[in-house]
Amino acid sequence: MLFVAVAISATFLTVAGLSNSLNKIIGSQRAQAAADAGALSCAIYGQDAAEQIVRKNNAELISVIATTSHCQVVVQFHGISRDAFAVTSSDGHLSTLQR
Repeated sequence: MLFVAVAISATFLTVAGLSNSLNKIIGSQRAQAAADAGALSCAIYGQDAAEQIVRKNNAELISVIATTSHCQVVVQFHGISRDAFAVTSSDGHLSTLQR
């Protein structure tokens, strides 16, 4: 009987830990998706578009750094922060990050 109780308790703790980890992974992915979408919309349409698209992804915009050549966006989703960077190009040639 003691073995069954211990086995059930261990199973419950394992499932609870996996559930918590899964929630963090999903939150991290949703935060990254919102940051990516915000950075791309900022690079294409401007800084105001980043805020709109981040809100549509149910995330909170933390910061936007926009210049004529790039845009960096930081968002937060359920306490998880992620950032994304997009490069603008007016001549149709995008620079790569490889050197």
